[in-house]
Amino acid sequence: MQFLVHSKTIAELEFDGETCVLHVLYKDGRVRSVPDVSPTLVMKIVAGVPVEKSPYLMQRAI
Repeated sequence: MQFLVHSKTIAELEFDGETCVLHVLYKDGRVRSVPDVSPTLVMKIVAGVPVEKSPYLMQRAI
């Protein structure tokens, strides 16, 4: 699943449901991959629900 993101730094999120890896594409061209991300968390991110409960994701990707 690919999602365009309206953010100052992030351009796009791509989630691979089979491997549960979230790929974060930044506007400056960098790409980060975050393993073991639950589909529920991806939906919360896309829906704009705060993800402060996930310090792992905040430290690794965003």
